[in-house]
Amino acid sequence: MKNKILAGILLTFMVAGCSNKEKPTLPKTNNILLDLIKDSSADLKWFNEAKSFSIEDNSLTVIAEKGTDFFNNPEDGSITSTAPFFYKQVNGDFVAKALVRPDFSSIWNAVAIMVHIDDNHWIKFAFENSDATGQSIVSVVTKKVSDDANGVVLTRQDEVWLKLIRKDNIYSMLWSLDDTAYKMARLTAMPSADSVKIGIEAQCPVGETAAHQVHYFGIEKKTVQDLRKGE
Repeated sequence: MKNKILAGILLTFMVAGCSNKEKPTLPKTNNILLDLIKDSSADLKWFNEAKSFSIEDNSLTVIAEKGTDFFNNPEDGSITSTAPFFYKQVNGDFVAKALVRPDFSSIWNAVAIMVHIDDNHWIKFAFENSDATGQSIVSVVTKKVSDDANGVVLTRQDEVWLKLIRKDNIYSMLWSLDDTAYKMARLTAMPSADSVKIGIEAQCPVGETAAHQVHYFGIEKKTVQDLRKGE
């Protein structure tokens, strides 16, 4: 049986959220999106399958519907885990990297690299339209309850590179405008786990719908020596 995400992409060849902006230069290796196009074994699965998604010109567009989010709210105890999230199960150390172009039409719209251990332990590292700071690097670390940390403000940027690194049980989150100079946004420890789900989350908590784009997504199995520099 073919992977559901691949089947959906091949059947749904739509154009959504396109831009006239010049296309970025992308790495030529480790791009899982290209693996999907070639029908190779990418081992990707959905956690909350998007109702609409496609690949156009090597970019993935995911449509997130209203009410889609991941957040274990510390204020009222509510738990939301409805956002489309496609992932790969990975053992041990890795570096995950993505170039994302969120649809910022509503507050809290975001695209994130997400690492999911279980329902009570996960990380979301996002480019988000924050209610407090606008287009910003935002991180959410959930250990039973979620925190919510706004980082650097990037109001003039439509897209950004995100990098999430695992080394043992330590996770580092970094961002870049050019895939060369990365700056650390956050460093945290998580519970021990042999394997984790690592992938892309696309959300639209309060807007009617959002067409989010992912130009690149890659996972490299390696151990990074300097988590603060990401190398």
